[in-house]
Amino acid sequence: MIDAALRDEICGLLSARLGEHKVLWRKSDLVPYTKDTYRMKPDEECRYYPDLVVLPETTAEVQTVVKLAAEHRIPLLPKGGGSNRTGMLVPTSGGIIVDTIKMNKVLEVDVRNLYVTVQPGVTLKDLEDHLSNHGVALNQEQGSFKVATVGGSISTSGFSRKHQKYGTIADRVMSLEVVLADGRVLRTGPKVLYTSTGYRLSQLFIGAEGTLGIITEATLRVEPLPEASDVVLGFYKDFWAANEGAQKTMSSCVTFVGGEAYELLDGANWGAPPGMNGVFYVALEGTKGEVEAQAAYVKKIIDATGGVIAKREDAMRLFGKYTEQWCGGRAKGPLDNCFTSCVPMDKLKEYYERLWDDVMAKSGIVPVPGVKLWLDVGRYRIAGGRYFIQPTEEGWENYQKVPRQLAEMVTGLGGTISACHGVGLEHLGCLDLEYSAAALETMRSIKKAFDPDNIMNPGKKIPP
Repeated sequence: MIDAALRDEICGLLSARLGEHKVLWRKSDLVPYTKDTYRMKPDEECRYYPDLVVLPETTAEVQTVVKLAAEHRIPLLPKGGGSNRTGMLVPTSGGIIVDTIKMNKVLEVDVRNLYVTVQPGVTLKDLEDHLSNHGVALNQEQGSFKVATVGGSISTSGFSRKHQKYGTIADRVMSLEVVLADGRVLRTGPKVLYTSTGYRLSQLFIGAEGTLGIITEATLRVEPLPEASDVVLGFYKDFWAANEGAQKTMSSCVTFVGGEAYELLDGANWGAPPGMNGVFYVALEGTKGEVEAQAAYVKKIIDATGGVIAKREDAMRLFGKYTEQWCGGRAKGPLDNCFTSCVPMDKLKEYYERLWDDVMAKSGIVPVPGVKLWLDVGRYRIAGGRYFIQPTEEGWENYQKVPRQLAEMVTGLGGTISACHGVGLEHLGCLDLEYSAAALETMRSIKKAFDPDNIMNPGKKIPP
């Protein structure tokens, strides 16, 4: 936290330059900015407050904020939709939160060259709605699709369930405009679909969690809307039976959009035959003939692996559950958390057995029924699940131990600690298990080069 006199001075300067309506300083206005969706003890939910929140609308206004912060070495936290789960937005050092939600303009849609240029505050859903009017799509459909912003998705390297065909946001980025820690504006490259010149500067800001600069504009690749689409879903005895169908599909020549395999708590309510509590589906998009041929191919795989093909209406109904299960369900459910890891497929069964029977069992942590076992089906193959946090002192102490214990197990299997949720605060103390000392020192050198005074979201992403 900065001292009161400096805070008042900065507040006055920003109010004069940006307008009073773009600067929040009353404590009641700052409450929503004390955390993201990171799980904290109920009595510590509002432990950390920013000193100020600003809501700029232009790159020039972001520059104004950054230059003032740099002059006085005040911490800066860029904020997108705020749905992050690991504490990237917890203002542990106070400072100024730069909320880009008002920077929500679609600046250019170039259908001929297949790109869109936007400000960082536009939500993924609003952008897709806008692009559909032009006959194209970004195809970045993550769990927080309705609230996640483009800037937030880039800063967290957001994952898309359409990644098998269209990639993730990391594959969509062509060029970025970024305000650096000293107030300079960096353009990372030209608005072209491919280049082999220069260093890949855009990649440095993907998943950087706001520690290197503030994204103020993004140019992203888009794709033409498909002629046809379909979802093919198979019911299985359990998750592991469904996994057989998933593995065979991932090893086939089918160019599906994305898919999942997971357990079902209430299979009968979703049209599953008695005793069928596992599910595997893939989504398909393309020309009509292409989709029909691939759907037939996947159905053969489901038949060959002991699955029962769902009715199309049941498949579409379960397919639509995605955002509620992985995003909305978290908001309305009891005290719980989830994990996303990535391990070699031949280690998947060992991973889940050790996860629930060893790591979680030792801490008295139990899975949320129905979301204990889950696998993204596609090129990245993320494994996930959800668990309850016991609302007691002992429960919280055990919960605090889980990230390190889980990280030790995952990295021992050759996997990654956090496949799509980033680092934030939750995994900050575990990166030494995944990266060598030389790799971590290289990351610190990059941070130092971009942010020598460590004002950009300090205390996140890279351990000191």
